[in-house]
Amino acid sequence: MRVSSACLGSLATNCYLIELETGILLVDPAEDSPALHALIDDRSIDIVVLTHGHFDHVGAAWAVSAPRIMMHREDLPFVDQFFPDHGPIHRFIEDGDEILPGVNVLHLPGHSPGSLVLQIEDALFVGDVLFAGSIGRIDLPNGSMKVMAESLRRLTALPGDYDVYPGHGVFTTLNCERQINPYLRMLR
Repeated sequence: MRVSSACLGSLATNCYLIELETGILLVDPAEDSPALHALIDDRSIDIVVLTHGHFDHVGAAWAVSAPRIMMHREDLPFVDQFFPDHGPIHRFIEDGDEILPGVNVLHLPGHSPGSLVLQIEDALFVGDVLFAGSIGRIDLPNGSMKVMAESLRRLTALPGDYDVYPGHGVFTTLNCERQINPYLRMLR
C-alpha cells in the first residue's frame, strides 16, 4: 500500500490517495483544486470513498473521474443539502463491507450518522471519528456523544496498532491515541 495526501479546502481536510495492487482509492476529496489534481496526477481512480457527508469532505467527489463513488446511506441528506445537484452515489457501503480485497468498512457513527472508517492492512482512514489528541465534533446536526463513545470503544478494541490517517490534522497511531487521547482514556 502506498498513501499520499493533500490538505484541501477552507477547513484543511486531509484527502488521501491510496494505491493498492487491487485498485486506487481517493478518500475525502474536499475541493476541486490544483492540489487535488497534483495528488491524482495521471492516476486512474477506481473508487472515491466519502468517510461522511459533511461539505468539507465531499466537495470534489464528482470533479474527478472515478467509476464509483461510495458512502454510507445515512449521510446522504448532508450531501443533498450541500450539493443538491450532485452526481450519483454508485454504492452505499455498510459496516463489514469489503470494497476491494483487504479494504474493510467500519461504520462508526457519532460525528455524523454515516461516519465510516476504512481499515486497510495496518492503517485506519478515520475521517472525523478520531484526531491526534481529540475526536470529531459531536455538536453538529445529528452528532451524538453517546453514539461516538460506542464507536470509539469499538475502534480502540481493535487488536494491535494501526497508523491513523485523520480527516484533519496530523497523522497518529492507535496505540498513541489509546495512551494520550483524553476522550479515549475516559472510556476506560
